[in-house]
Amino acid sequence: MSRDVDIGVGIIGASPGRSWAAMSHIPALQALSGYRLRAVATGSAVSAERAGTEFGVDGFDDPRALIEHPLVDLVVVAVKVTHHQQLVSQALAAGKMVFCEWPLGVDAYEAQSITDEGVRAGVPTVVGLQSRFTAGVRQAAELVRSGHLGRVVSTSIVGSGLAWRRVTDPSHAYMFDRRSGATTLTVSAAHALDALSFVLGETIRYTASFGLSSPYVEVAGEAEALTVTAPDQIALTAELASGAVASVFYRGGSSRAANLRWEINGTDGDLLLTSPSGNGNIQIGDLALAAGHGADTKIVEIELPSPTAEVVNVPPGPAVAVAELYAAFTRDLRNGTQDAPTFVNRTAVTPRVSRHRARGALDTASRGALDTVGGGSASKRHD
Repeated sequence: MSRDVDIGVGIIGASPGRSWAAMSHIPALQALSGYRLRAVATGSAVSAERAGTEFGVDGFDDPRALIEHPLVDLVVVAVKVTHHQQLVSQALAAGKMVFCEWPLGVDAYEAQSITDEGVRAGVPTVVGLQSRFTAGVRQAAELVRSGHLGRVVSTSIVGSGLAWRRVTDPSHAYMFDRRSGATTLTVSAAHALDALSFVLGETIRYTASFGLSSPYVEVAGEAEALTVTAPDQIALTAELASGAVASVFYRGGSSRAANLRWEINGTDGDLLLTSPSGNGNIQIGDLALAAGHGADTKIVEIELPSPTAEVVNVPPGPAVAVAELYAAFTRDLRNGTQDAPTFVNRTAVTPRVSRHRARGALDTASRGALDTVGGGSASKRHD
């Protein structure tokens, strides 16, 4: 397939309304050149028909039909993590390029299996770690690499995983089960760790403590509360390869004080990333950046870079960072570069499998810690 021809995209999990695909992938693809949405797949015939009509493409209630669609070159897997391995495997077996949302699998073993299949298939892949393409994270990385802060000595992130509140709705209740693969640790904290690694480099050693704010969560409209098995209080400390020290704390729910604060401290300057909208998820991208340098006595907000030329027509919101990821993937296909994170990319700043192994070790530690009342702690060296 010529890389100058539009890439036909099929999205599995593109239910109309508030689904992640509907809020991010579809607006991104509709505004980008080089891509053409060809098909969507959802969980029922009714929703598939509605989605096909709303988005003006073929709608299927069987993902295999989307994968086999002759005009689909790139299969996007944007469903629950428990379905990732099966759907990615089917798409790779069909010889299709694959975009899989993060995390790749419910644990490190599934992630490694998916990665191995991607290697054997020999087709381009991309994974949904878009935080590095947000304007605030890109600018922070540029300032760090230019030496604006001098030598970075420490960094701290405090954030909120807004989805893990005291009361949830039935469609999100699964995220309070650690077996779902979608938890405060694997989603909000993991995206933050990926952004941290992109800006400051890899982690060589970390320790972790985990806890639950409550052993139960209320489900709206249901009489009985649900038992929580996934920790929603995540405290990590780390030593970076550069010698800097990092701390990352994520809590479920929200904070009246602030839902995101990321500070980076150097020998000659400081940076502060915050979310004016109160969103605690770094990967969404609505960030403000302030900096102080040299003789400055306080930080001041600095202007962020504009979206790249390919993304200028994307509506504001979560679609912007996702569109930047798609644009980077296109450039990689065209130029032979490796800027977009992939299943197997080890030349980018954040190796995919390494990140999953670290997450797997932490997740295993969290399970052991939660066997005791009120949480616990664990240590792990990551080389």
